[in-house]
Amino acid sequence: MPSSVDTSLVTPGYTPKVSFDTFENPAASMFSFTLRVKSDGYKRSRNTRAFLCASSPDETGREALDWSLESLVQDGDELIVFRGVDEDVLNKPHELIRDEARELMKYIEEKAVEVDPERKLSLILEFIPGKITDSLDRLIALYRPDSVVVGTRGRRWQAMGMGIGVGSISRYCLSHSPVPVIVVRPEGKTRKALEKRKADPKRGRHFE
Repeated sequence: MPSSVDTSLVTPGYTPKVSFDTFENPAASMFSFTLRVKSDGYKRSRNTRAFLCASSPDETGREALDWSLESLVQDGDELIVFRGVDEDVLNKPHELIRDEARELMKYIEEKAVEVDPERKLSLILEFIPGKITDSLDRLIALYRPDSVVVGTRGRRWQAMGMGIGVGSISRYCLSHSPVPVIVVRPEGKTRKALEKRKADPKRGRHFE
């Protein structure tokens, strides 16, 4: 069912659109809380690209989200951000998870403005309880993104009781996704790998 919008969390330059909340609907095929906003003046065109970013609450998920906003989406694109939540949340006050979703959407909006205030984007946030891989499959079928963005191996999504590692999510996407998958490696790990490679005494001597 459509959900009301808390205007106090709306970032200047973005207009909230109709959101959907099926947490209270036992007949829903998929429980979810969906938030949608668009840049003022945003217009979808045949050149619009859509990207789905699986953003866990840990460092790797934030890196994937930040990279998507900083280096991937361009003017006129659409970014769908997916955050999986523990199914137990359905047994708790749902307003808590709604507040968390609104705060994350505010972060996404503010980050988008920080990167490029002139860029026009459509932003969608999907908070979905249940098995992460099943939700990803459904979202890919629903939005038909041009690419899927995930974090690399890191801490597990145990904070939400999922029992599945971020690395497992990326491996699943790489082997099952019908669209290209972009795996974002945390900047710190990339820097360490480069430093290790530069310090390798065998580097550049493969043909000696």
